[in-house]
Amino acid sequence: MQLHITPLWSDDDKLMQVRVSLAGNGRQSWGEAYCYPEQFSQFGQALIDFPNSTSHEVKFELGSTDPSYAAHLLLRAFVSDGVGHCAVEFKAESRGDSLASSSIRFAAPTEAASLNEMGRKIVAWSMSPTEPFIFEGAGS
Repeated sequence: MQLHITPLWSDDDKLMQVRVSLAGNGRQSWGEAYCYPEQFSQFGQALIDFPNSTSHEVKFELGSTDPSYAAHLLLRAFVSDGVGHCAVEFKAESRGDSLASSSIRFAAPTEAASLNEMGRKIVAWSMSPTEPFIFEGAGS
């Protein structure tokens, strides 16, 4: 499982345009959205202690599934079975005409320890997110 977060643009109040890509389980894709560094920090912090039960999940979500929004981006860490195996779901949807719209959804298996480490590194990166973030964790 490999996660990339690439800052594309930012303004004076720290609003960022980012490209988020996930690779794993024989698939790879990316989506773009706008967010603040604090949103990444909150996601990373939640991953540090993940999971605390087999139903625990942690989401990083930008945009909305509401069709009136231009885009939706989701990273969701979850426990994929009753013995504690984990995965990251990636979902990206871009809305527009037939030339601009796209949609993808897949999950990449990984380990809880990799997600914990990814969380620590995301929190550190979010303090000064000017360079790309790259994390390669366990899983295919």
